[in-house]
Amino acid sequence: MNNRKLKVGVVGLTVGASHVKDYASSDTVKEIVLCDVDESRLKEIGDTYNISKKYTDFEKMLKEENLDAISLAVPNFLHMRLSIQAMEAGVHVLCEKPMARNAAEARKMLEAAQKHNKKLMINFNQRFLHECQTLKSVIDEGKLGDIYYVRTLWQRRRGVPWWYPLSSGKEVCGGGALIDLGVHMLDRAMWLCGYPEPDWVLGNKFCKVSKDEAARKGIQNFELEDMGVAMFRMKGGVMLELEASWASNRENEVISTRIYGSKGGAVLHRVVGDGNAASHKLFLEIGGEVQDIPLDDKGISKMPNVRQAFLNAIVNDEEVPCTPQQGLQITQMLDMVYLSAENGTPVQFE
Repeated sequence: MNNRKLKVGVVGLTVGASHVKDYASSDTVKEIVLCDVDESRLKEIGDTYNISKKYTDFEKMLKEENLDAISLAVPNFLHMRLSIQAMEAGVHVLCEKPMARNAAEARKMLEAAQKHNKKLMINFNQRFLHECQTLKSVIDEGKLGDIYYVRTLWQRRRGVPWWYPLSSGKEVCGGGALIDLGVHMLDRAMWLCGYPEPDWVLGNKFCKVSKDEAARKGIQNFELEDMGVAMFRMKGGVMLELEASWASNRENEVISTRIYGSKGGAVLHRVVGDGNAASHKLFLEIGGEVQDIPLDDKGISKMPNVRQAFLNAIVNDEEVPCTPQQGLQITQMLDMVYLSAENGTPVQFE
């Protein structure tokens, strides 16, 4: 067991508050340094966790603090620049999803990690849910056989993040529901299936529900999709369907992934709110009949959460579990969905 202790920075304390909470409870962290442009937010989080070192200037923090690692929980347009600056300063980086606004930016981040020999991990936290870890073990044991179809979705009834700077949303975020929620579900499905190589995609995006509400809120240039859909064909023939919505005329918010295999199937299904009711099942043929079997996670040891996994990779000098190569591939896939939506045709991956 490596007993090395790390000095960790957290930049962006709205989304980053959860990062601070995890680091504050980790035996791997010896000190936390905070950075945010909002001084009241700095004081609030600093007081909550008794953290004295606080900065409003990112570059000043890098120069004055000898950080081992940093969490970047900032708007998407800052991911590339701040990640590269941190790695140039010798700091390992955990970057919030999406990796970047587009694949060109993500590729520069990957190249910087390789050039400076620094760990760059993407905050794909869905993989670390216990039910996802359990299903992954079932798939890896071959119990579902050859996977041939996956449907993965995160659908909200009304859940536009109005606190985003949506008047300049394309420039700041890079996209809407697809890049915000779809990125999680796409990585989750790809990871469960072993990250197959995509062949082509047909996608579309819509803003049919939120435009009027945006206008009422004074957001005149609301241009992001409140729903996006895509169908990917993988080079091995697997089909993967993706849905993501900030707002749609449907029942309650749902997070779900369904998998069909030659020997069995599975579903991870969670209703958000009302107690977060969950239904996680396997569908296996037993005695000539398909049986519904609750997904038993008792035999699977709980994995560390995404932030602790990042720290473990540093102290043990191991590859991060959510690699920048995977982050780049997910970003490329989303780029192709947007291109397909713009062109109105399927798009081939090169």
